[in-house]
Amino acid sequence: MKNKILVTTLLVALSITSFAKEKNVDARLFRDLSSTLKNSSQVHWEIKDQYQQASFTFMNKTAAAYYSLEDNQLIGFGIQLNKTDLPQVISGALKNKYNDWQVVDAITFIDPGGYVSYFAQVHKDNKTFVLKITRNGKTSVYSRMHC
Repeated sequence: MKNKILVTTLLVALSITSFAKEKNVDARLFRDLSSTLKNSSQVHWEIKDQYQQASFTFMNKTAAAYYSLEDNQLIGFGIQLNKTDLPQVISGALKNKYNDWQVVDAITFIDPGGYVSYFAQVHKDNKTFVLKITRNGKTSVYSRMHC
């Protein structure tokens, strides 16, 4: 459930606005995800309100490819992360600004250009935010969610 909230928020926002892209391209990761999806014998497809999702396993982690329902174009790939899977720069940024918040969910998102972004859903009291964290640790509130 928590992953669905984070991913849905992310994908709805992506369909409305474009990413401010940084120079953090990882074309190899994109190719590896594409290849794994293509060669996977266990892909679970789901149709959502705004997109179609193909879930599969990538390097022992849950991953998904997201496609637009409108034109079946690839929106990008998401890789589910545990708090302990986050790169040190990302976890350090969360600790700096959101130390007393609970990290509910986290993903790495790779768009078709190979641009990588990190997103984390954090919760404290009755507040829940989806944060975008850049590879250099810059944190911004991507979305506010109602509990």
